Amino acid sequence: MEREIVNVLYREMTYKRLKANPQLSADWNKFLKTFKRSGSLKRTLLSQSILFSFLGLILLPSVYYVKTDGSAVVYASYCMLPLIVALYGTAVTAQYAVSLGLFEPLLSLPVRVGGKYLSALLLITELPSTLLLFPPAIALSLKLGPVAGTLGFAWALMGAFIGHTLGLLIYDRLGKTSGGRFSGLKTAFKAFGIILVMSLFYGMNYIQRYVSSHYEALRGVFEKYSIAYPFSVVTVEKPLLSLGLLAVYGLVIGAVYVSTVRRLWRRISEGTTVERRGGKAKLSLHSPALALALKDFKIASRNTSLLTGLLMPVVVIIPSLAGALKSGSEGSALGFVLAIGWTSSIAIDAVLKIDGRAFEVLHSLPLSPRTFLRGKLVTMTVVPVTAGLGAVLGLSLGNPSVVKVLPIALLLPVATAGTTLTVFYWGIREVALPETRWEKMLLVLLANGIIIGVTAGLWYVECFLSIPFVAIVDALLLWHLSR
Repeated sequence: MEREIVNVLYREMTYKRLKANPQLSADWNKFLKTFKRSGSLKRTLLSQSILFSFLGLILLPSVYYVKTDGSAVVYASYCMLPLIVALYGTAVTAQYAVSLGLFEPLLSLPVRVGGKYLSALLLITELPSTLLLFPPAIALSLKLGPVAGTLGFAWALMGAFIGHTLGLLIYDRLGKTSGGRFSGLKTAFKAFGIILVMSLFYGMNYIQRYVSSHYEALRGVFEKYSIAYPFSVVTVEKPLLSLGLLAVYGLVIGAVYVSTVRRLWRRISEGTTVERRGGKAKLSLHSPALALALKDFKIASRNTSLLTGLLMPVVVIIPSLAGALKSGSEGSALGFVLAIGWTSSIAIDAVLKIDGRAFEVLHSLPLSPRTFLRGKLVTMTVVPVTAGLGAVLGLSLGNPSVVKVLPIALLLPVATAGTTLTVFYWGIREVALPETRWEKMLLVLLANGIIIGVTAGLWYVECFLSIPFVAIVDALLLWHLSR
């Protein structure tokens, strides 16, 4: 019965999440097809398990090819991943699941410890991430024996359990209040957390190289603090000690977990309250396009997923930024600017979701399509332009010649974002939500690829030739969006 309740809760959460997407709710056939694909808990777990197991193959060589006395150290360095993923996933998703009202039907039932259903729902969906360490655990078995490999994977599961318990504690202690003066700051921290988790995977290659090169020095540190996770993972070389530590962790974290789950039902039944002091109303005048952009960012500041979507163009190019900062050359700065111009189109998904079901309200305003599109252009370009200008100005402190890239950093994201809006809104003569088909996205990638390719080619012929080219593209797009 408990398994059936968790399955129903998952389907209900998926249903409400998809219904909140106006692009799906407007097309019932598309909605049913998507719900059938993503509403199955078994199918979701299977696909995620396959994905994480495949990604884990990337980590296998670093454990297998290092010297035998260093394999446990390398493996232990990876055991923070399941903890962080489980912690953040639990802390964020718990409040989201409760806010959807998933547990309201259970309030009238004689359920004594209802919080266990929230915990089970979150923990089951997070467990596939531990399979990221399954291939490295196999490598550990080949190096130190099957007992060490089994204990290593048990420690990965323990890391996920620790992260899950800490996430429940965070929700129990901090999940009551929303809104208020610092609601935007809370959302920014959540978005930063998501970006941090994504950045962990970008830094995996660096971690592999560093630990493999310095495992002899790190081994002493890990053994000295072996009572603390993840340093405790190196005890897999001493099975009895490792098993004893696992038992101690299980008892301590288990006691905290049981205590927290018992309090969760009270938290769920209370719901989420909004606390806010009264403030003075402020009225400020802006141009219509700028006012729309400010409205978009205010909405995004209260929604973690939307804010993350707007920041995504910067997240995707973290490796390019790292290369530019390391080199500091004019070429690396140009490469970063070209990369951020290429990824500017990614924000279109978040930009289209910001208004959601508010198009009826927008239709009631004296708002022309061209003003609406100019506002969306501002929304799409603020983050990439700011990131590009900031990076170029920072690099110019060490290499003044990098300043030549500054005009491209300002103009190129406008060109690629404007091209994206032009393609998606081609033929639409009203304020509306366009259909996001893969054909349009492919056309956007091709068009932006041509713009970026020509810009790069002209730069290497004569750097100042690329500036008028991008400026002309911007002017043509702004003219088209203003018709």
